[in-house]
Amino acid sequence: MIFRNRSISIQKKISLGGILAALIVISLLAAAWIPTNKLFFLAVSSLFSSIMVTKVDLANALLLYGSTSILAFFVVPSKAIFAAYLLFFGIYGVIKFLCERIKFSAIRWIAKFAFFNISLGIAYLMADLILIGELSVKLPTAGLWALLQLVFLIYDYVYTLFISYYYEKLDKRIWHL
Repeated sequence: MIFRNRSISIQKKISLGGILAALIVISLLAAAWIPTNKLFFLAVSSLFSSIMVTKVDLANALLLYGSTSILAFFVVPSKAIFAAYLLFFGIYGVIKFLCERIKFSAIRWIAKFAFFNISLGIAYLMADLILIGELSVKLPTAGLWALLQLVFLIYDYVYTLFISYYYEKLDKRIWHL
């Protein structure tokens, strides 16, 4: 069953969750503190949840997302970084896992893009409310939206490459120490 995996001991689940939570928070802090590559570190923070969801189970991945979201709220100095993690990057590993279980490729991609665009819409509305109309973009809104769709497609592809690399190269080395 994908929701609960009883074959892994609770100690392993807790220790893996703690290690992954620490890596997520370190990635978010790097995104907040390092002046360049903010998007890169946000993307890195999202990769760790895929390890939890595929290696352990869905319930623990959701617990990891919830706990790191609460922790990030208090620890990460940039609320924009926190909001990006909360709305998209933190939960995307779970969403991708669930979408990848869909048998038909077209429906799988529709679900992924729907989640991305809903997250994007919420972020836009939040930014517009907080900045009260001061949000100005140099590209036309439709052009920016199209560009972000392409960026998401590349992000999802790289995410898939990471998952493949993890299971081909790293998984055996990490779990059999």
